[in-house]
Amino acid sequence: MRKQWYQRRVRVDQARFPDCVKLLDHLGLYLRDHAKVRILVISELGEPLVDVNSWEVMEKLHKLAEPERFTHIRLQKSPALEFLLFEGLFQDREIMSYVIRNTNNTKFKAQGSNVILTVKIKEDAYDYPTVDEWETYFKTINGKKNWSECIPGERADTVIIKNLPTKWFSLDSNNPKPCERFLKDALAVYGTIRKVDYEDCVEDGELGDDITSLGNQFGIPLTFNAYIQYQNYAHFKAAMSGLKGKQLMRLFPGQKPTFSPFVVDYDRTGFMTDKTHKMRKMERERLAEEAKRKHEAYMRQQNELMKQQIEKRQRKKRKIEEKKMEESRRRSSKGPKKKKKKSGIDKSEIKQIESLEDECKQVAAKLLKGILIKVAAVERERLLKQREDVLKRYSEQKKRQEEEQKMVEEDKAKNIEAMRAREKELKDRLMKKFKQFEEKKQKTHDKIQKKKHIII
Repeated sequence: MRKQWYQRRVRVDQARFPDCVKLLDHLGLYLRDHAKVRILVISELGEPLVDVNSWEVMEKLHKLAEPERFTHIRLQKSPALEFLLFEGLFQDREIMSYVIRNTNNTKFKAQGSNVILTVKIKEDAYDYPTVDEWETYFKTINGKKNWSECIPGERADTVIIKNLPTKWFSLDSNNPKPCERFLKDALAVYGTIRKVDYEDCVEDGELGDDITSLGNQFGIPLTFNAYIQYQNYAHFKAAMSGLKGKQLMRLFPGQKPTFSPFVVDYDRTGFMTDKTHKMRKMERERLAEEAKRKHEAYMRQQNELMKQQIEKRQRKKRKIEEKKMEESRRRSSKGPKKKKKKSGIDKSEIKQIESLEDECKQVAAKLLKGILIKVAAVERERLLKQREDVLKRYSEQKKRQEEEQKMVEEDKAKNIEAMRAREKELKDRLMKKFKQFEEKKQKTHDKIQKKKHIII
């Protein structure tokens, strides 16, 4: 039975992680503030760092930070070997402050040389797009590319999140592939999402130390870039503001938290326009069909080769049997003779044939197993697609029902208002007639009184 690890429920200790933002409870995914530092390693006497190994310096920085540790550290640049510049990340700002206090201006001797190195460490500003940047960009680009602010994808509505771990958003741990439903549910905390898409990527040096175990030997992408298109500008702006200075954290009960840094940007290429999205979908379907055809052709070729090998072995076995029968008939026709020692040729050939048959059976079993695995994978993809279609139809049906209920309530409200207006109108007419009747009655009474007075 497939391991349903993603169904476990997680509750974060708010006292331990007060700055957490919940994304998906059942995946154990949260956002946390991360602390970024710049580490400058220079020679005390200004000597060139020719004999200094950057990996050894990095190991030394890890030791200097103990008992704390970096969640991510990499070498940025080393121009003309005058200094080494590193970029490091920590779990939170408290750890960062502790490491800066205990590590800044520390001196140590480089291994294999007499160069004394000095460590300068300080907090680094977070490079992040601002509101003025994307507003200015889209005002400029609308005139150059004839883009329209009314068309989704040609305006400021798409957030790009780079270097997200693939396994953290996959539906099946055995077949890592980002699930668009998980992306939608996770980023919906900032507003209504129109649609999502992704592309695979693997960039060296961008992964943290805690997620290096995600890789394997089968070419599965370690990370991917997510494209999140929001319904309107306000939701896009809220997402850009909410993701600023954050890092992704995964936490399961009884385990240590795992962190992964990511990069946030806005789309400048029209990646999520309806036209390009449709073209990408068609291209993916075409590639999938092509891969399926190639696989089927390869399996047919393997089956043919296997059949040819089996037929060849059978023909050879029949020839040997016919030769033996002919030899026995020839001996019986010549009469009884002295028994001669049997040569070992026939037995060795038979043993060879039997071994070849066993090999053929093993090859056939392996091919059959591969076919069954591929058929199961195709069936699983079909079932997943069918489930997504059912969920989509259910959501559409629910939306239609809500709209119909809303229309019925609006019609009911309108009818009530009309009835109240009619009731008020009838009441006013009745009061008017009643007043006229009272006036007429008074006039009649006055006339009668006047006549009585005249008669008297």
